[in-house]
Amino acid sequence: MRPALALAFVVAFAGCGFDGFVLTPAAGDFGDAAGVFAGWEFTCALQAGRGSCFGANVDGSLGTGDEATHIAPAPLAADVGFDLLTAGENHACGLAHQTGAVWCWGYNASGQLGLGDLTARDAPVVLPQPPAALVLAAGYNHVCAIPPDHSLWCWGDNSEGQLGQQDAEGAPDAETPERVGADSDWIAVAGGQGHTCGVRAPGTLWCWGRNTADDTGTSPGQQQVRGPAQVGTDTDWTAALDAGQDATCDIRADGSLWCWGSNAFGQQGAPPETTPVAAPRQVGTDTDWSQISIDDFAACGVKTDGSLWCWGRNAEGQLGVGDNDDRYTPTAVAPGTSFRQASMGRFHACAVESGGIVDCMGENSNGQLGLGDTNRRDVPTAVTLP
Repeated sequence: MRPALALAFVVAFAGCGFDGFVLTPAAGDFGDAAGVFAGWEFTCALQAGRGSCFGANVDGSLGTGDEATHIAPAPLAADVGFDLLTAGENHACGLAHQTGAVWCWGYNASGQLGLGDLTARDAPVVLPQPPAALVLAAGYNHVCAIPPDHSLWCWGDNSEGQLGQQDAEGAPDAETPERVGADSDWIAVAGGQGHTCGVRAPGTLWCWGRNTADDTGTSPGQQQVRGPAQVGTDTDWTAALDAGQDATCDIRADGSLWCWGSNAFGQQGAPPETTPVAAPRQVGTDTDWSQISIDDFAACGVKTDGSLWCWGRNAEGQLGVGDNDDRYTPTAVAPGTSFRQASMGRFHACAVESGGIVDCMGENSNGQLGLGDTNRRDVPTAVTLP
C-alpha cells in the first residue's frame, strides 16, 4: 500500500462506495488521525481512534446501542479503538486498533455482519473469522476483508455473485466469511451495490458481480460475472479503489483517475450518458489525484495538493459548491482549504480537512451531516465530534 499524503500515519485506501479509508498510525499512537465514512443515510467518523456515527439508525446501523436517529455524532457502543470504519447501506464494520480484529453492526438480513446468523446488532460485535485484517470494505449489503496473508474473504449478500465464489446464479448468501479463490496477493478491495473490485500485486485489476451497467468493466453484456475476472492487462492500478452503486473508479500509479460503469448522472466526470462505460476511461487529463470516493450519483476526490473536487448530481447540495446545479466535470470545493480524504454517501458527502476537521454537506433529513439539525447544507460545514 502506497503512502498517499505526508502525514504522521500511513494512508491507504481500501475503497467502497461508502468510504473504506484506512488509517494506520505509524508508531502505535492515533495522533490526530481522522477519517469519515458515509453510508446510505448515515455517517461514521473517527478521531484519535474513537468512533462515532450519526444519521438514520436502521436496525442499529449507527452502532450506538440503540435504534434511535442521532442528528449529532454519538459514540460507538464499544470499548475499543479503531483504525478504520467502513459503511454499507445500513450496516458498518471496523478494524480494531493494533489487533486488526473485525467488528460489525447494523442490518443483517443477508448475513453482512459475518456472525453466522441474520440477527441485526445495534452495537459492534467482533467476528471470529478472519481473526485480523489489513483491509476492510463494505458494499451495500456485503463486506470483504484482506487478512495479513493477503488472501481475500467476503460475506453477506451474494444475489449478484459479488462474493466471487464462482457459483451459479441463485447461490445462497454467506452468513460467515468465505475465502475468494486461493490467491494470496490481494492489496485492495472495494464493494458496490452488487459488484466488487479488487487489486492484486503488482497492480492488476479484477472485478466481479453484477454487470448490467458494466460495473465490473469485464465481459460487456454479461449480466453477472460470479468470480474475479481481470480487467485489461495493465499492472499499474493502485489501492485507491472505490465502488459505487453501479460504477467504479481507481487511481493509477501515475496519478491519473479512471472510472467505468454507469455515467447516468455524470458521476464519472463527463456529461451524462445512456450507454454504460464498459471499460476504464480516464477522467480528464490530470495526474495528481490521491483519493477517490464514488457512490450512487456523484463522486468526490482529493488531489495531492490537498484540493477537494466533486462532480455529478447536486440536487441536495452534496457537491458542496454553494448551489444545487449538477456538475459533469470535477469542480473545486472550498478552494484554499486543504483536505486529505472525502467520502460520498447516497445524497450527502463528507470530507476531512488536513488538520483533522470533519466537514459534511448535502441531504440531512436524518441528521446524516451530524450538525444537530435536519437542514441541508450546500457547502462543507464542520461537524463537532465527541
